[in-house]
Amino acid sequence: MPSSPASQNTTPGLSRTAAGLESPWDVRQIVANVVRENEQLKPLLAGLNPQDWYDKKGAASTYILQWQTAQRQLTDVEWSAKQLSQKTESLSLALDLYFRLEALETSARSLADGDRKYGDRPSADQFAQLIARNFSNRERLRDYLRDLATSVEQNFKIADEEAQRCRGMISKDPCPSTGGRSKRR
Repeated sequence: MPSSPASQNTTPGLSRTAAGLESPWDVRQIVANVVRENEQLKPLLAGLNPQDWYDKKGAASTYILQWQTAQRQLTDVEWSAKQLSQKTESLSLALDLYFRLEALETSARSLADGDRKYGDRPSADQFAQLIARNFSNRERLRDYLRDLATSVEQNFKIADEEAQRCRGMISKDPCPSTGGRSKRR
């Protein structure tokens, strides 16, 4: 049974370290791809006018808030990506970037739906295509995140086992005695 394309590392030139994690260089490439594709959202977002949808076409006012939120989320994703690029083995930074990307996708999908209904259908289609293209990079980041979490978990398990072994050795050793002699001056 062939494995699914999603489970394969299909990007040429990317390698995995012995532990199964992407190398720091490869993680930086994944993050750079995410940032590059999210940069393409900026002009699409700038071209939207949810205030016009609300004023002239009866759209919900929440589109205005979502539009503002999506612009802020783009900035947050850039910041988070920069942080992860500097510290590629940080589980908390990888989680932060992934969750920010998921939130941005949710906002972008909602705005694309609003654009399709109240705005310009071709730009809504561009939104949908860009979101679909971004999926593969988010999926690679998610796979890295899973591998990183597994690695961190294994490291904690090894450290715990070693601590238990050391505690066992210490508790079995008798206390050093002074030999019953007292020092004379």
